Amino acid sequence: MFREPSQTPGTRPGTTQVTLPLVCSRWKEVVLNTSELWGDVAVDYHARREREPATTSFQSAHNWLNRAGMTPISLSIYVYGALESQVAAISQILLSSFHVTSLEVRSFHSFLLVPTNNLSRLEGLTLTLYKPMRTTNNFPRLSEMPSLKELYLHLDPGDFVDITSIYLIPWHQLRVFHLSENYWPSQMLLNILQQCKSLVECTLFVKLEHGQHKYDIVLPNLENLLLDMDGEGSADPFIRSLTLPNLRTLDIRPLTWSTKLLLNPKAIITMAQRSGFNKCLTDFSLCLTEQPVDVRSLLGSMSALESVQLYGPLMFQPGTFDDLSSGTIGPRLEEIYFGTMSDEEIGVLLETVGQRHEKAKTVSDIRAFASVTGGCISGCNFESHKQRAKQYSEAFNAYVEFF
Repeated sequence: MFREPSQTPGTRPGTTQVTLPLVCSRWKEVVLNTSELWGDVAVDYHARREREPATTSFQSAHNWLNRAGMTPISLSIYVYGALESQVAAISQILLSSFHVTSLEVRSFHSFLLVPTNNLSRLEGLTLTLYKPMRTTNNFPRLSEMPSLKELYLHLDPGDFVDITSIYLIPWHQLRVFHLSENYWPSQMLLNILQQCKSLVECTLFVKLEHGQHKYDIVLPNLENLLLDMDGEGSADPFIRSLTLPNLRTLDIRPLTWSTKLLLNPKAIITMAQRSGFNKCLTDFSLCLTEQPVDVRSLLGSMSALESVQLYGPLMFQPGTFDDLSSGTIGPRLEEIYFGTMSDEEIGVLLETVGQRHEKAKTVSDIRAFASVTGGCISGCNFESHKQRAKQYSEAFNAYVEFF
Protein backbone atom coordinates (compact mmCIF):
# COMPACT_ATOMS: atom_id res chain seq x y z
CA MET A 1 0.00 0.00 0.00
CA PHE A 2 1.37 3.37 -1.04
CA ARG A 3 -0.21 6.23 0.90
CA GLU A 4 0.21 9.39 -1.14
CA PRO A 5 1.26 12.05 -0.51
CA SER A 6 3.44 10.35 2.09
CA GLN A 7 3.06 11.71 5.61
CA THR A 8 6.74 10.99 6.25
CA PRO A 9 8.72 11.48 3.02
CA GLY A 10 11.73 9.23 2.51
CA THR A 11 10.47 6.34 4.63
CA ARG A 12 10.23 2.84 3.20
CA PRO A 13 7.08 0.76 3.40
CA GLY A 14 7.73 -2.23 5.67
CA THR A 15 7.10 -4.90 3.05
CA THR A 16 8.89 -8.11 2.22
CA GLN A 17 9.83 -6.73 -1.17
CA VAL A 18 11.68 -3.82 0.48
CA THR A 19 13.25 -5.82 3.30
CA LEU A 20 14.73 -8.72 1.32
CA PRO A 21 17.04 -6.60 -0.90
CA LEU A 22 18.74 -5.27 2.25
CA VAL A 23 20.23 -8.69 3.10
CA CYS A 24 23.02 -8.54 0.54
CA SER A 25 23.74 -7.61 -3.06
CA ARG A 26 22.91 -11.11 -4.34
CA TRP A 27 19.52 -11.09 -2.62
CA LYS A 28 18.88 -7.61 -3.97
CA GLU A 29 19.60 -8.78 -7.51
CA VAL A 30 17.27 -11.78 -7.16
CA VAL A 31 14.42 -9.79 -5.62
CA LEU A 32 14.54 -6.96 -8.15
CA ASN A 33 14.46 -9.48 -10.98
CA THR A 34 11.66 -11.63 -9.59
CA SER A 35 8.75 -9.89 -11.29
CA GLU A 36 6.07 -11.90 -9.45
CA LEU A 37 6.94 -10.06 -6.23
CA TRP A 38 5.85 -6.71 -7.65
CA GLY A 39 2.47 -7.43 -9.21
CA ASP A 40 0.07 -6.60 -6.36
CA VAL A 41 -0.17 -2.92 -5.46
CA ALA A 42 -2.62 -0.57 -3.76
CA VAL A 43 -2.39 3.23 -3.92
CA ASP A 44 -4.24 5.36 -1.37
CA TYR A 45 -4.29 8.96 -2.64
CA HIS A 46 -5.62 11.91 -0.63
CA ALA A 47 -5.61 14.80 -3.09
CA ARG A 48 -6.19 17.53 -0.51
CA ARG A 49 -2.82 16.80 1.08
CA GLU A 50 -1.09 17.38 -2.25
CA ARG A 51 1.52 20.13 -2.30
CA GLU A 52 3.49 19.10 -5.35
CA PRO A 53 2.20 18.14 -8.83
CA ALA A 54 0.25 14.89 -8.76
CA THR A 55 2.89 13.21 -10.93
CA THR A 56 5.40 13.39 -8.05
CA SER A 57 3.20 11.42 -5.67
CA PHE A 58 2.97 8.36 -7.88
CA GLN A 59 6.61 7.96 -8.81
CA SER A 60 7.26 5.33 -6.13
CA ALA A 61 4.26 3.27 -7.20
CA HIS A 62 5.30 3.68 -10.84
CA ASN A 63 8.83 2.40 -10.11
CA TRP A 64 7.40 -0.52 -8.14
CA LEU A 65 5.10 -1.56 -10.99
CA ASN A 66 7.95 -1.30 -13.48
CA ARG A 67 9.62 -4.20 -11.70
CA ALA A 68 6.59 -6.41 -12.40
CA GLY A 69 7.51 -6.47 -16.08
CA MET A 70 5.21 -8.86 -17.96
CA THR A 71 3.74 -10.33 -14.76
CA PRO A 72 -0.05 -9.90 -14.43
CA ILE A 73 -0.71 -6.93 -12.14
CA SER A 74 -3.49 -6.56 -9.59
CA LEU A 75 -3.87 -2.82 -8.92
CA SER A 76 -6.14 -1.04 -6.46
CA ILE A 77 -6.43 2.75 -6.41
CA TYR A 78 -8.33 4.71 -3.77
CA VAL A 79 -8.81 8.39 -4.55
CA TYR A 80 -10.14 11.02 -2.15
CA GLY A 81 -11.15 14.52 -3.25
CA ALA A 82 -9.33 14.53 -6.58
CA LEU A 83 -9.92 17.13 -9.29
CA GLU A 84 -10.13 16.27 -12.98
CA SER A 85 -6.47 17.15 -13.56
CA GLN A 86 -5.34 14.91 -10.70
CA VAL A 87 -7.52 12.04 -11.90
CA ALA A 88 -6.03 12.42 -15.38
CA ALA A 89 -2.50 12.28 -13.93
CA ILE A 90 -3.25 9.06 -12.02
CA SER A 91 -4.65 7.44 -15.14
CA GLN A 92 -1.65 8.45 -17.21
CA ILE A 93 1.03 7.41 -14.72
CA LEU A 94 -0.39 4.17 -13.30
CA LEU A 95 -2.49 2.82 -16.15
CA SER A 96 -0.60 3.74 -19.27
CA SER A 97 2.07 1.09 -19.76
CA PHE A 98 1.64 -1.76 -17.30
CA HIS A 99 0.14 -5.23 -17.77
CA VAL A 100 -2.81 -4.75 -15.43
CA THR A 101 -5.16 -7.74 -15.38
CA SER A 102 -7.23 -6.76 -12.33
CA LEU A 103 -8.08 -3.14 -11.55
CA GLU A 104 -10.11 -1.76 -8.65
CA VAL A 105 -10.73 1.98 -8.55
CA ARG A 106 -12.59 3.70 -5.72
CA SER A 107 -13.26 7.43 -5.92
CA PHE A 108 -14.52 9.23 -2.80
CA HIS A 109 -15.76 12.86 -2.92
CA SER A 110 -13.99 13.03 -6.23
CA PHE A 111 -14.29 12.67 -9.97
CA LEU A 112 -14.63 9.12 -11.22
CA LEU A 113 -11.29 7.61 -12.13
CA VAL A 114 -11.55 5.28 -15.12
CA PRO A 115 -8.94 3.76 -17.42
CA THR A 116 -8.51 5.96 -20.47
CA ASN A 117 -5.57 4.09 -22.00
CA ASN A 118 -5.73 0.80 -23.85
CA LEU A 119 -5.59 -1.98 -21.23
CA SER A 120 -5.26 -4.97 -23.50
CA ARG A 121 -4.82 -7.52 -20.70
CA LEU A 122 -7.41 -6.20 -18.24
CA GLU A 123 -9.78 -9.03 -17.25
CA GLY A 124 -11.49 -7.64 -14.13
CA LEU A 125 -12.59 -4.04 -13.42
CA THR A 126 -14.21 -2.57 -10.32
CA LEU A 127 -15.44 1.04 -10.39
CA THR A 128 -16.74 2.80 -7.27
CA LEU A 129 -17.91 6.40 -6.99
CA TYR A 130 -19.02 7.55 -3.56
CA LYS A 131 -20.46 11.05 -3.01
CA PRO A 132 -19.05 12.62 -6.18
CA MET A 133 -17.56 16.09 -6.10
CA ARG A 134 -20.38 17.30 -8.33
CA THR A 135 -23.10 15.77 -10.46
CA THR A 136 -22.74 17.85 -13.62
CA ASN A 137 -20.14 15.68 -15.32
CA ASN A 138 -20.70 13.01 -17.94
CA PHE A 139 -19.93 9.34 -17.55
CA PRO A 140 -16.41 9.11 -19.03
CA ARG A 141 -15.61 6.99 -22.01
CA LEU A 142 -13.56 3.98 -21.02
CA SER A 143 -10.54 2.76 -22.93
CA GLU A 144 -10.55 -0.31 -25.11
CA MET A 145 -10.55 -3.46 -22.97
CA PRO A 146 -10.52 -6.43 -25.36
CA SER A 147 -9.87 -8.97 -22.57
CA LEU A 148 -12.40 -7.67 -20.03
CA LYS A 149 -14.55 -10.46 -18.59
CA GLU A 150 -15.63 -9.22 -15.14
CA LEU A 151 -17.18 -5.85 -14.26
CA TYR A 152 -18.25 -4.59 -10.83
CA LEU A 153 -19.98 -1.20 -10.59
CA HIS A 154 -20.72 0.63 -7.37
CA LEU A 155 -22.03 3.94 -8.63
CA ASP A 156 -25.30 5.78 -9.17
CA PRO A 157 -26.14 6.62 -12.80
CA GLY A 158 -28.09 9.60 -11.43
CA ASP A 159 -24.76 11.22 -10.53
CA PHE A 160 -24.09 11.82 -14.23
CA VAL A 161 -25.88 14.24 -16.53
CA ASP A 162 -25.03 12.19 -19.60
CA ILE A 163 -24.51 8.43 -19.30
CA THR A 164 -24.37 7.64 -23.02
CA SER A 165 -20.82 6.32 -22.73
CA ILE A 166 -21.92 3.57 -20.37
CA TYR A 167 -23.42 1.74 -23.35
CA LEU A 168 -19.96 1.66 -24.98
CA ILE A 169 -18.64 -0.74 -22.35
CA PRO A 170 -17.92 -4.09 -24.08
CA TRP A 171 -20.96 -5.75 -22.52
CA HIS A 172 -20.93 -8.56 -25.08
CA GLN A 173 -17.61 -9.83 -23.65
CA LEU A 174 -18.61 -9.98 -19.99
CA ARG A 175 -19.00 -13.23 -18.13
CA VAL A 176 -19.54 -11.57 -14.73
CA PHE A 177 -21.46 -8.35 -14.06
CA HIS A 178 -22.31 -7.14 -10.56
CA LEU A 179 -23.99 -3.99 -9.34
CA SER A 180 -24.00 -3.12 -5.65
CA GLU A 181 -26.01 -0.79 -3.44
CA ASN A 182 -27.23 1.68 -6.07
CA TYR A 183 -30.43 0.94 -7.97
CA TRP A 184 -30.41 1.40 -11.74
CA PRO A 185 -33.55 2.15 -13.80
CA SER A 186 -35.10 -1.03 -15.15
CA GLN A 187 -35.26 0.39 -18.68
CA MET A 188 -31.52 1.08 -18.68
CA LEU A 189 -30.70 -2.39 -17.38
CA LEU A 190 -32.85 -4.07 -20.01
CA ASN A 191 -31.07 -2.05 -22.70
CA ILE A 192 -27.74 -3.27 -21.31
CA LEU A 193 -28.81 -6.89 -20.90
CA GLN A 194 -29.64 -7.09 -24.58
CA GLN A 195 -25.88 -6.98 -25.23
CA CYS A 196 -24.85 -9.44 -22.48
CA LYS A 197 -25.08 -12.77 -24.31
CA SER A 198 -21.94 -14.16 -22.65
CA LEU A 199 -22.96 -13.52 -19.02
CA VAL A 200 -22.57 -16.40 -16.59
CA GLU A 201 -23.02 -14.58 -13.28
CA CYS A 202 -24.98 -11.39 -12.58
CA THR A 203 -26.23 -9.20 -9.71
CA LEU A 204 -28.65 -6.39 -10.56
CA PHE A 205 -30.10 -3.64 -8.39
CA VAL A 206 -33.25 -2.77 -10.29
CA LYS A 207 -35.26 0.42 -9.81
CA LEU A 208 -38.73 -0.59 -10.93
CA GLU A 209 -40.53 1.97 -13.05
CA HIS A 210 -44.15 2.34 -14.09
CA GLY A 211 -45.08 1.17 -17.56
CA GLN A 212 -44.50 -1.89 -19.66
CA HIS A 213 -41.21 -3.14 -21.10
CA LYS A 214 -41.53 -4.92 -24.43
CA TYR A 215 -38.37 -7.00 -24.47
CA ASP A 216 -37.49 -10.60 -25.19
CA ILE A 217 -33.98 -10.99 -23.80
CA VAL A 218 -32.32 -14.38 -24.01
CA LEU A 219 -29.19 -14.89 -21.89
CA PRO A 220 -28.10 -18.36 -23.01
CA ASN A 221 -25.10 -18.77 -20.69
CA LEU A 222 -26.36 -17.17 -17.48
CA GLU A 223 -26.12 -19.55 -14.51
CA ASN A 224 -26.44 -17.34 -11.42
CA LEU A 225 -28.75 -14.32 -11.08
CA LEU A 226 -29.54 -12.12 -8.09
CA LEU A 227 -32.24 -9.49 -8.58
CA ASP A 228 -32.49 -6.85 -5.87
CA MET A 229 -35.60 -4.86 -6.78
CA ASP A 230 -37.02 -1.59 -5.49
CA GLY A 231 -39.37 1.09 -6.72
CA GLU A 232 -43.02 1.89 -7.27
CA GLY A 233 -43.58 -0.13 -10.42
CA SER A 234 -44.39 -3.80 -10.85
CA ALA A 235 -41.61 -6.35 -11.21
CA ASP A 236 -43.70 -8.41 -13.66
CA PRO A 237 -42.57 -6.73 -16.92
CA PHE A 238 -38.89 -7.08 -16.01
CA ILE A 239 -39.27 -10.74 -15.04
CA ARG A 240 -41.31 -11.53 -18.17
CA SER A 241 -38.62 -9.98 -20.38
CA LEU A 242 -36.00 -12.60 -19.46
CA THR A 243 -35.41 -16.06 -20.90
CA LEU A 244 -32.66 -17.92 -19.04
CA PRO A 245 -32.28 -21.47 -20.38
CA ASN A 246 -29.20 -22.45 -18.34
CA LEU A 247 -29.98 -20.72 -15.04
CA ARG A 248 -28.97 -22.64 -11.91
CA THR A 249 -29.58 -20.16 -9.09
CA LEU A 250 -32.18 -17.38 -8.91
CA ASP A 251 -32.56 -15.04 -5.94
CA ILE A 252 -35.25 -12.32 -6.02
CA ARG A 253 -35.28 -9.86 -3.14
CA PRO A 254 -36.45 -6.31 -2.31
CA LEU A 255 -34.69 -3.31 -0.74
CA THR A 256 -35.51 -4.61 2.78
CA TRP A 257 -36.68 -8.08 3.76
CA SER A 258 -39.85 -6.65 5.35
CA THR A 259 -40.90 -5.02 2.07
CA LYS A 260 -43.42 -6.82 -0.10
CA LEU A 261 -42.41 -6.81 -3.74
CA LEU A 262 -45.08 -5.83 -6.25
CA LEU A 263 -44.82 -9.07 -8.19
CA ASN A 264 -47.34 -11.58 -9.43
CA PRO A 265 -45.72 -15.03 -8.92
CA LYS A 266 -47.35 -16.12 -12.20
CA ALA A 267 -44.75 -14.00 -13.97
CA ILE A 268 -42.04 -16.25 -12.50
CA ILE A 269 -43.91 -19.37 -13.60
CA THR A 270 -44.13 -17.96 -17.12
CA MET A 271 -40.39 -17.25 -17.13
CA ALA A 272 -39.70 -20.74 -15.70
CA GLN A 273 -41.72 -22.47 -18.41
CA ARG A 274 -40.22 -20.38 -21.21
CA SER A 275 -36.67 -20.86 -19.89
CA GLY A 276 -36.99 -24.55 -19.09
CA PHE A 277 -36.15 -24.32 -15.37
CA ASN A 278 -37.07 -28.01 -15.08
CA LYS A 279 -33.66 -28.80 -16.57
CA CYS A 280 -31.15 -26.70 -14.62
CA LEU A 281 -32.51 -24.49 -11.83
CA THR A 282 -31.35 -25.96 -8.50
CA ASP A 283 -31.63 -23.01 -6.08
CA PHE A 284 -34.49 -20.53 -5.88
CA SER A 285 -35.29 -17.82 -3.35
CA LEU A 286 -38.28 -15.46 -3.48
CA CYS A 287 -38.89 -12.60 -1.07
CA LEU A 288 -42.21 -11.42 0.36
CA THR A 289 -44.65 -10.60 -2.41
CA GLU A 290 -47.90 -8.64 -2.55
CA GLN A 291 -49.75 -11.60 -4.07
CA PRO A 292 -49.71 -15.12 -2.58
CA VAL A 293 -47.46 -17.78 -4.07
CA ASP A 294 -49.14 -20.96 -5.29
CA VAL A 295 -46.51 -23.38 -4.01
CA ARG A 296 -47.73 -26.32 -6.09
CA SER A 297 -47.70 -24.42 -9.41
CA LEU A 298 -44.37 -22.78 -8.72
CA LEU A 299 -42.51 -25.92 -7.69
CA GLY A 300 -44.15 -27.81 -10.53
CA SER A 301 -42.33 -25.55 -13.00
CA MET A 302 -38.96 -26.15 -11.31
CA SER A 303 -38.56 -29.91 -10.94
CA ALA A 304 -34.73 -29.76 -10.76
CA LEU A 305 -34.81 -27.68 -7.54
CA GLU A 306 -32.60 -28.79 -4.67
CA SER A 307 -33.11 -25.77 -2.41
CA VAL A 308 -36.06 -23.34 -2.18
CA GLN A 309 -36.87 -20.33 0.00
CA LEU A 310 -40.36 -18.84 -0.21
CA TYR A 311 -41.10 -16.02 2.21
CA GLY A 312 -44.77 -15.77 1.32
CA PRO A 313 -47.58 -15.23 1.61
CA LEU A 314 -48.05 -18.87 0.60
CA MET A 315 -51.02 -20.71 -0.82
CA PHE A 316 -51.13 -24.51 -0.55
CA GLN A 317 -53.59 -25.93 -3.04
CA PRO A 318 -55.18 -29.31 -2.16
CA GLY A 319 -52.67 -32.06 -2.86
CA THR A 320 -49.56 -29.85 -2.49
CA PHE A 321 -48.16 -31.73 0.49
CA ASP A 322 -49.08 -35.11 -1.05
CA ASP A 323 -47.11 -34.15 -4.15
CA LEU A 324 -44.14 -33.11 -2.02
CA SER A 325 -44.14 -36.34 -0.02
CA SER A 326 -44.41 -38.51 -3.13
CA GLY A 327 -41.86 -36.51 -5.12
CA THR A 328 -44.39 -35.61 -7.82
CA ILE A 329 -43.15 -32.06 -7.34
CA GLY A 330 -39.66 -31.24 -6.19
CA PRO A 331 -38.20 -34.78 -6.44
CA ARG A 332 -34.67 -33.45 -5.84
CA LEU A 333 -35.60 -31.01 -3.09
CA GLU A 334 -33.43 -31.33 0.01
CA GLU A 335 -33.68 -27.89 1.62
CA ILE A 336 -36.97 -26.04 2.16
CA TYR A 337 -37.79 -22.74 3.81
CA PHE A 338 -41.42 -21.69 3.88
CA GLY A 339 -42.51 -18.35 5.35
CA THR A 340 -45.29 -17.94 7.88
CA MET A 341 -47.54 -21.01 8.06
CA SER A 342 -50.65 -21.93 10.02
CA ASP A 343 -50.75 -24.63 12.71
CA GLU A 344 -52.44 -27.01 10.30
CA GLU A 345 -49.95 -26.39 7.50
CA ILE A 346 -46.99 -26.94 9.83
CA GLY A 347 -48.50 -30.20 11.07
CA VAL A 348 -48.99 -31.52 7.54
CA LEU A 349 -45.48 -30.41 6.52
CA LEU A 350 -44.01 -32.36 9.43
CA GLU A 351 -45.84 -35.48 8.31
CA THR A 352 -44.54 -34.84 4.80
CA VAL A 353 -40.96 -34.98 6.12
CA GLY A 354 -41.50 -38.54 7.35
CA GLN A 355 -43.38 -39.69 4.25
CA ARG A 356 -40.73 -38.25 1.96
CA HIS A 357 -38.03 -40.04 3.97
CA GLU A 358 -39.73 -43.39 3.44
CA LYS A 359 -40.35 -42.69 -0.26
CA ALA A 360 -36.69 -41.90 -0.82
CA LYS A 361 -35.74 -45.35 0.47
CA THR A 362 -37.51 -47.09 -2.40
CA VAL A 363 -37.24 -44.60 -5.29
CA SER A 364 -33.69 -43.65 -6.31
CA ASP A 365 -34.74 -40.47 -8.14
CA ILE A 366 -36.36 -38.97 -5.02
CA ARG A 367 -34.29 -37.37 -2.28
CA ALA A 368 -35.19 -37.15 1.39
CA PHE A 369 -35.45 -33.70 2.97
CA ALA A 370 -32.24 -32.68 4.74
CA SER A 371 -33.45 -29.30 6.03
CA VAL A 372 -37.01 -28.03 6.56
CA THR A 373 -37.55 -24.67 8.25
CA GLY A 374 -40.41 -22.20 8.39
CA GLY A 375 -42.17 -19.45 10.26
CA CYS A 376 -45.22 -19.66 12.51
CA ILE A 377 -48.05 -17.14 12.32
CA SER A 378 -48.66 -15.10 15.46
CA GLY A 379 -50.74 -16.93 18.04
CA CYS A 380 -49.75 -20.41 16.84
CA ASN A 381 -48.84 -23.30 19.12
CA PHE A 382 -45.13 -22.55 18.93
CA GLU A 383 -43.89 -24.79 21.77
CA SER A 384 -45.74 -27.80 20.38
CA HIS A 385 -44.27 -27.26 16.92
CA LYS A 386 -40.80 -26.82 18.37
CA GLN A 387 -41.05 -30.11 20.25
CA ARG A 388 -42.39 -32.03 17.26
CA ALA A 389 -39.73 -30.55 15.01
CA LYS A 390 -37.06 -31.86 17.38
CA GLN A 391 -38.61 -35.35 17.29
CA TYR A 392 -38.70 -35.37 13.50
CA SER A 393 -35.10 -34.14 13.32
CA GLU A 394 -33.94 -37.07 15.41
CA ALA A 395 -36.18 -39.65 13.75
CA PHE A 396 -35.27 -38.82 10.16
CA ASN A 397 -31.76 -37.40 10.51
CA ALA A 398 -32.84 -34.01 9.17
CA TYR A 399 -32.72 -30.41 10.36
CA VAL A 400 -36.30 -29.37 11.16
CA GLU A 401 -37.17 -26.09 12.88
CA PHE A 402 -40.00 -23.55 13.09
CA PHE A 403 -39.81 -20.08 14.60
